[in-house]
Amino acid sequence: MKEFIDALGSGGLKAAYNALSAFALYLTLAFVVILIAAYFIVKTKAKDKINQFKNIAFGITVGYAITLTCCISFFMIARLSVKEEIDTNFYLMLGFFALLFVYAITTTILALVNKKAFKICNYIGLSVSIVYSTILLFILPTAGEEYSPLSFAGMYIFSAILIAAIAVPTFFFGKDKGTASTTKSISFAGVSIALSFALSYIKLFSLPQGGSITLASMLPLIIYAYMFGARKGVFAGVIYGVLQCLQSPQIYQPMQVLLDYPIAFGALGIAGIVKNLKFLKVPIAKFVFGASLACIARYAAHFLSGYYVFSSWAMEGYTALTWSLVYNLYVIAELAIVLVVGCIMFASKGIARQIDDINPESNSETNN
Repeated sequence: MKEFIDALGSGGLKAAYNALSAFALYLTLAFVVILIAAYFIVKTKAKDKINQFKNIAFGITVGYAITLTCCISFFMIARLSVKEEIDTNFYLMLGFFALLFVYAITTTILALVNKKAFKICNYIGLSVSIVYSTILLFILPTAGEEYSPLSFAGMYIFSAILIAAIAVPTFFFGKDKGTASTTKSISFAGVSIALSFALSYIKLFSLPQGGSITLASMLPLIIYAYMFGARKGVFAGVIYGVLQCLQSPQIYQPMQVLLDYPIAFGALGIAGIVKNLKFLKVPIAKFVFGASLACIARYAAHFLSGYYVFSSWAMEGYTALTWSLVYNLYVIAELAIVLVVGCIMFASKGIARQIDDINPESNSETNN
């Protein structure tokens, strides 16, 4: 294996990574089309086997997401190895990834066997993860003076306002009133994070200064928040944001890291507030409203980071403000893709009903 990596070199590994990403795009599109076609065939020809098909499709989808992520991650790590960029910082971040993995597996198992132990482990694991990530931010080297925020006070004040704007509706409207078990919600969280992470590698367009338009990578997390509420959705989004930081870290200032990763992707979870908004009756309207609100919050996080920390990247003719406003519009382009794909799903009453049935409310009316 080492001989293979050395023979390809950095350039060859990058070319292989780009080729695999392009192939993964078409493979994933074909995979989705095949699954949808198979679903309708089974539903039409063998309705009694639809639940069996769902279980099989669920397993295949998770396996596909994990396999795709591992394959692309191999080329990324191999390239880092050839470029001799695997250092102490790399292992610190890898250790954090391992901590999250052990935390997720342990809490899932305990949720099945001992509810009290699950709660204790959950609080301990969450606390350790927060402490580790905070320490990590200050250990990892930051950039030079050119990335010093335009205003420390302004950055922290507006970041606090954004966090409050996410936290307040999440607290008041984000409670999960569904009847699904804790184990089920954790399982679906893991699947949603894995799917979003895999789809994030399938890039339709990459921007030169960071950021990309992907194949609806936000959709699984938004649908998870729709099913299980904003509180669980924000938590899943924060974990996904940490994984995104591990995937392609851009670390210039501690607050910038928080804005671009856990806050930005945690904001996707507020899509789940629609679950408790009674004035929205139609599932497709709930989805559109929630997804739009979530992506606007994510856009705000990237905008603050771009304005305060990356002002030196502004192109000629732009101010720091206008450049950050324009550059981060790629999030709105991603929103458009998410809305198209999501609306196709929710336009089907059968699919919308099945999504609602994953975590139904007790004695609640079914939205059709």
